[in-house]
Amino acid sequence: MSKTVYQTDHAGLFLCAVKADESPLEPGVYLLPAGAVETPPPEDWPEDKWPRWTGASWALVNRPRQPEQHSPAAKLASFLANNPDVAALIEEQQQ
Repeated sequence: MSKTVYQTDHAGLFLCAVKADESPLEPGVYLLPAGAVETPPPEDWPEDKWPRWTGASWALVNRPRQPEQHSPAAKLASFLANNPDVAALIEEQQQ
């Protein structure tokens, strides 16, 4: 048997609903994944907010921004632009 619980990250921000399984040794006791809580987050919230577990209840905080995802080629191009000495070494090796 299992029940739905609510997974948070290390900062307490809501991630998703997950299943907690019943303990095989203690009927009626559920094994919660690390960081999960039994209290459901709000059903909905404004676009600029996100639920965060405070340890006692859910609070709506400013929505965290996702880090920009750059392609490996874009990261390399940025690195070489900021490190012309490395770019020069690569250029020398190719000649």
